[in-house]
Amino acid sequence: MEKHLLVTVSNEYQTSQSLRFVYNFFSNRTDLKLTLFYVVPRKPDWRLDPIDLDANPEAIVHIEEDKALLGVPAMAKAKEWLYSMGFSKDQVLVKFSRGKLGTVKEIVRESEEGLYDAAVLGRRGLSWFEEMVTDSVSHRILWESLSFPIWICRNPERGRKNVLVCVDGSDECMRVADHAGYMVRHDPEHSITLLHVCTDDRCIDAEQIFGRALAEVKANGVPDARISVKVLTSANPARTILAEANEGKYAAVAIGRTSHKPSSLEHVFATTSLKILRGIEHAALWLCK
Repeated sequence: MEKHLLVTVSNEYQTSQSLRFVYNFFSNRTDLKLTLFYVVPRKPDWRLDPIDLDANPEAIVHIEEDKALLGVPAMAKAKEWLYSMGFSKDQVLVKFSRGKLGTVKEIVRESEEGLYDAAVLGRRGLSWFEEMVTDSVSHRILWESLSFPIWICRNPERGRKNVLVCVDGSDECMRVADHAGYMVRHDPEHSITLLHVCTDDRCIDAEQIFGRALAEVKANGVPDARISVKVLTSANPARTILAEANEGKYAAVAIGRTSHKPSSLEHVFATTSLKILRGIEHAALWLCK
């Protein structure tokens, strides 16, 4: 079955990190389709009406000018690189957005409406993610409405393999196990390690933790030989996960995000997923809700 990824493109060409990760991760690229997505940055002086953009023709002129000056060259570089690496023109689609809702909301809308398997971001994924947390409207989108996997690529290192899937028995972790299984099932170079980090010696039953996650991975056709489980004990799960990812040279760390809205921003930034996001290097963080 074809996999379809939305890859965000920026005029800083940070896109190179997300493109390099996608290219390096998939050895079987024949069933891979990429939509390159550029959002023209929204400027305060444009005074855009999200409902009726056409009501401000002057703003549209500026948007099209910035698209031609910044967006089109960035997109051309991204396409040229993909073609040089063996992707066919049929595998690469391009899409521009005028940014009337703002960058974050445009990415969210396109990701949800396009039914992509994941949205892929480069280094700017950190600022994008934090923007969603600190902005009151985006904060609600992040914790209540986001329905698609996000891949954030932080200086991906060539040669890394395999996916470290963090599990705790929650529904979110079941979904991330299913997502990881689906993405690697036709790529025998990758294996999946299911990791649970106990915060004390009273770790709950391993069968309860891993049973459903194993079933989700296997349901995607990943053979037993490419699946392993691991239990570690630590008072700092995020630090332990990052250390395991570095020692094992995993290409990606996959983690589920809680769907419960936190009570404060301090609680938001204390979550394991954000700590891993800030600390991960040379790999991608896969986030599922």
